[in-house]
Amino acid sequence: MSRISRIFAITAIALGLITAAPAIAQPKPLKKIHLIWFSAEPVVLVAKARGLLAAEGLELQVTRTASSTQQMRGISQGTYDIGFTAFDNVLAWSGREGAEIIALAHLTNFSPAPLFVRPDIKTLADLKGKKIAVDAVDTAWALVLRRILLVNGLDLRRGDYELVPAGAPAQRLESMKRGDTFAAIIQAPIDSQAQAAGMVNVSYDHEAIIKGYPGSVFAVSRTWAQANRTDLTGFLRAWRTALAWTKNPANRDEAIRIVATEGQLNPKEAAAFLSRQPQDGFLNMAGAKTVLDLRNELASAPLKGPVLDVYVDLSFYKEATPR
Repeated sequence: MSRISRIFAITAIALGLITAAPAIAQPKPLKKIHLIWFSAEPVVLVAKARGLLAAEGLELQVTRTASSTQQMRGISQGTYDIGFTAFDNVLAWSGREGAEIIALAHLTNFSPAPLFVRPDIKTLADLKGKKIAVDAVDTAWALVLRRILLVNGLDLRRGDYELVPAGAPAQRLESMKRGDTFAAIIQAPIDSQAQAAGMVNVSYDHEAIIKGYPGSVFAVSRTWAQANRTDLTGFLRAWRTALAWTKNPANRDEAIRIVATEGQLNPKEAAAFLSRQPQDGFLNMAGAKTVLDLRNELASAPLKGPVLDVYVDLSFYKEATPR
């Protein structure tokens, strides 16, 4: 065989080996899950940092909302997949713009809603005739605020004060600092900013006023949930796995570090957020009934009727057994 022939033969063999070699598997692209929240949900942060979402084939995409209207309308229209929100927003928005909204899981235990007033307000009676900042005038914390003021002798229906839709806690605080409004419920972590700005945190007996009121929930459009059951179940499985991990005392310091880093919080704030996490995430229906009763008392009744089961679907959460 000539030298040239040998070269052609070797080349042919090499090409044959290349052709016969198995293709290297390409990693499957992660499916994006779009969350919308007022402030970061700590267990989600843990699930992301520990790779639990990626293990389910999911990538987190987050929007920080300026108002519950943006949040719930976006879920209704399919702009966002999952909302971290108050249960009353589910009651108020299910069917409001077509989509049926449902709650999937209980994410935070209720803590007293911090009611802040400007320093020139000495008692709640001084709010008579004043403007008060809320997210939206007919949902969630606005109804809690109305109940607080009603117990203290101020009635919105009588015109004792005016509610001003200012948006999220940061926007409510800015409204107070400008002097446009005189009071607002301002939750963590913005409550520390309110204190630094000289606003006064008014104490009240929250258990007597809103006994059993639940914290936040995951909310979705039922249509989206049914069409994306595998992805939704994977997301909830990652969350449940992360929740169980945070409940282990051996992981406490690491959990605080993750939440502080991912949520851009100080360790004290991170620990406070984690302390509010529920034991198992199943929604307490008695607490949910408290929210429904408050809505029926102070605002328009839910469009989907008075039966709580219409607004809650725990089947996805039950299916998402933690690893």
